[in-house]
Amino acid sequence: MKIMVRADASLTMGSGHIMRCLTLADRLKQQGHDITFICRKHDGHLADLIGQKGFAVQLLAKSETADFIKQHAHSEWLGASENDDFAECKPILQALKPDWLIIDHYAIGKNWEQQAKRLLPNLKILAIDDLADRTHDCEILLDQNFGRKNEDYQPLVPSHCQRLLGTRYTLLRDEFASWRAISLDRRKSVQPPNNILVNLGGVDNDNVTLKILQTLNTFVQHSTQAFNVTVVMGKTAPHIKSVQRFAKHASFACAVLVNVTNMAELMANADLAIGAAGSTTWERCCLGLPMVLIVLADNQQVIAKALADKNLVKVVTDIAVLDEQLPRLLSELTDNYKKFSRQSAKLVDGQGAKRVAHWIEFAQKFQHCQVRQATQADNQMIWQWRNHVDVRRWMFGQDEIALADHEKWYRKQLDHANVHLLIFEVAGEPMGLVNVTQMTVDKYQTLNAAKNTANDNSASWGFYLSPNSPKGQGLGFALGVLAIAQIFNTTDIGKITAQVLAYNTASLALHRKLGFSETGVLKQHFGVGEKVYDVVEFELKSQDFLF
Repeated sequence: MKIMVRADASLTMGSGHIMRCLTLADRLKQQGHDITFICRKHDGHLADLIGQKGFAVQLLAKSETADFIKQHAHSEWLGASENDDFAECKPILQALKPDWLIIDHYAIGKNWEQQAKRLLPNLKILAIDDLADRTHDCEILLDQNFGRKNEDYQPLVPSHCQRLLGTRYTLLRDEFASWRAISLDRRKSVQPPNNILVNLGGVDNDNVTLKILQTLNTFVQHSTQAFNVTVVMGKTAPHIKSVQRFAKHASFACAVLVNVTNMAELMANADLAIGAAGSTTWERCCLGLPMVLIVLADNQQVIAKALADKNLVKVVTDIAVLDEQLPRLLSELTDNYKKFSRQSAKLVDGQGAKRVAHWIEFAQKFQHCQVRQATQADNQMIWQWRNHVDVRRWMFGQDEIALADHEKWYRKQLDHANVHLLIFEVAGEPMGLVNVTQMTVDKYQTLNAAKNTANDNSASWGFYLSPNSPKGQGLGFALGVLAIAQIFNTTDIGKITAQVLAYNTASLALHRKLGFSETGVLKQHFGVGEKVYDVVEFELKSQDFLF
């Protein structure tokens, strides 16, 4: 596929948007797709870096005026109105005719996106957002921030839009997944934590880095503990020299590194981090690096507060009292080091870019497929499906079911909070049923069993395509991906289990394709007529589902 990315970097907005788009572009390139960037030539743009990474870049001219109507909270970041920006991008889009457009820009929304779709009717759009403050016309919406919920975007995107929300979709470079196991293992024996990594993003316009070093300097002078500090700065940061000058005479060993290419390694070998509450937060989480966050922009407030409220990080709430807050917060991290490391590591597993890239490929092939909640109106249709011979022969209960018995069961399923009945649709036509039943604990279960069930947040699932569904089009896979994604993304279920009759080779293959692991075989467990068959048991954990 041809994929185009519209994103910017500047001294004002920093480098985060470009960096995470590069991460996704790298993954898509590995999967055989052709990527081109469109960027505006702001001060601090990263076109050279994009080119060094092997991607084509189309540069829009730097705007000389900010005299345009502001449609969004961050409209000035675009350097032009949405209409003017699109007009400049239009000939590029016409020439390259991309299949997908990835837009990561707080100043672009539905107006720009709709113009692109009118220009190229087959175009699909992935919008990357963090704010939920404007409408979009897109096939996929990605918001990788902690605590983000479906309802946040319910009124902002089309009903067919696939919403990828939360930290399981965090866009991290492959190096973080590679260093994750090493980093987490190392933290089990850190004592005491004294290697501090300071990184305030690629720009740090206000030179907060220097204020942090000054605070640490005072702290170290009154402490018996020795510290080693590593500062990482972007090559476009305007205050590099002042930080380097201070580092030479600091009361602690201090190295200042510029434009590094081994950030994951540096984080893995650090004990504590002091950094901006931007996208780098998720890199630290992936490596279980306990951190003090500094809020440098209004849009970082939500992330910092959400993480602090769950006691996953420490946050400096006011730069004006940095010298008072920072030493105390570092001490609190040190006192509960392993807990902060373990809890933050649970948020991000480093597979987000792979999941998002898989969704782009999935949506390209199965663009007309979706799942929805089953309703009472689906009752008789499901009964007819269930009793069809082509469905019954794969079931554990293979007798025909009377309508009255079905209706009694169906009402109970719809009313049960732990049951999720989903209808799979293709182009609006019902084509299958999914039943996910969350395991419950009752008063008669042993304490040990109850404990295991509560920790697993397990559910079992069953599904089937309708008897009249087209064959050989991969619809079973589409049903599985959409249904499992909805369950993992909208409930607290962390594991789905399944039992499959050993002669159902299509279902066995489908479970493996979806990422299920085989956990056992029940030998000679189920009889059909005069024959007895094995039953294969599977499970799929949320972290192993790569969608």
